[in-house]
Amino acid sequence: MIYNNAQKEIQKQAKVVGFTYLVTTLIGFINNFLVKPGLHNTETLLASEFQFRIGVMLDLSMYSLVMWMAVALYQLTKFVNKNRALVGFVFRTAEAIMGFVILLVYLAPLIILKKAEYYQFNDDNLHSLASVFFNIYSMGSNLHLILMSIGAVIFMTLLLSVAYIPKWLGYWGVFTYVTVFLGFSLQILLPEFPIKFLMIVMAPGALFELIFGIWLLVKGVNQSTVK
Repeated sequence: MIYNNAQKEIQKQAKVVGFTYLVTTLIGFINNFLVKPGLHNTETLLASEFQFRIGVMLDLSMYSLVMWMAVALYQLTKFVNKNRALVGFVFRTAEAIMGFVILLVYLAPLIILKKAEYYQFNDDNLHSLASVFFNIYSMGSNLHLILMSIGAVIFMTLLLSVAYIPKWLGYWGVFTYVTVFLGFSLQILLPEFPIKFLMIVMAPGALFELIFGIWLLVKGVNQSTVK
């Protein structure tokens, strides 16, 4: 039997998970659809420097929230199965760390182009080098999403195992993250794998995360089935 204090702590962590899911989803939407489009052009990057830096700060905020989310997910599910919750925590933390690393790579093109006079390259070489870093960033993003999907599947199955969340929401989450894992794994294995398919994969995933975040923030988790 889970004592009242533990029950209150679980509901508190559920709210934190809901909040971080909701905010990271909104940040990702704003960044990917309103801020970042068109910025990965080395010819015009310096002209859009402030907008580019806004995108970096939004990503920095998002990955910081993911760290908080990982801790809250662990606290929420450790009563279900501590070992599995710890594995999920490791993968979600690795996701955030990978995010910080690829963010550093993402800044490299701006550094290269802004301080071009310090490097012994001609203009074409500098732009080519900046493009290489954008390509590395794209591959790093794939790895980051694979780590995220593994950790998320672990936590979703833990939440489902004790009916903390409705089955329809839990199975939707599992399906979402399995498809993300498969889609971005194929992108690594098959570089010509169509990007449009990946966007189709991500769209219902973003909708799920929005609804999941609102659900936990408003309703919390159902503890009536836990003995």
